[in-house]
Amino acid sequence: MKNLFLGIIFLITMSSCVSRLDKHGYMFDLSDHDLLQEGITTKERVLKIMGSPTAISDFDQDSAWIYYSEDVNRFLFFNPKIIARNILVVKFNAKETVKELKKIDLRNEEKNLEFVSDYTAVDSHKVGFFKSIFSNVGQIKPQ
Repeated sequence: MKNLFLGIIFLITMSSCVSRLDKHGYMFDLSDHDLLQEGITTKERVLKIMGSPTAISDFDQDSAWIYYSEDVNRFLFFNPKIIARNILVVKFNAKETVKELKKIDLRNEEKNLEFVSDYTAVDSHKVGFFKSIFSNVGQIKPQ
């Protein structure tokens, strides 16, 4: 009986060690992103084909829509491992048609991306010790 109890405890403990695959962002497998054509497809048509973008960039004169997806493998408390990452950048010209399509994936082009180290400092209020402990008492949040 003791061995059976220890075996059940062992199985329950080991079942929590199973790795899991998390998918985040846009689902490229289920979309028709190959239908987009430079110089022909309009913003409205891109919205119908692809749906809402993950991010919109308006830094340049031409606006850009960014579609992003990522597959992450998680195992216990170890750092998650990124298995796949796909980024599609759709740039539009002043006539609101597709100017440029750029596909970036984890294997090749992403290693050549340069990130800007500047950041915007945000003044935030500090939460006190007791407020951080008791602030959620009585609150019900949907998941």
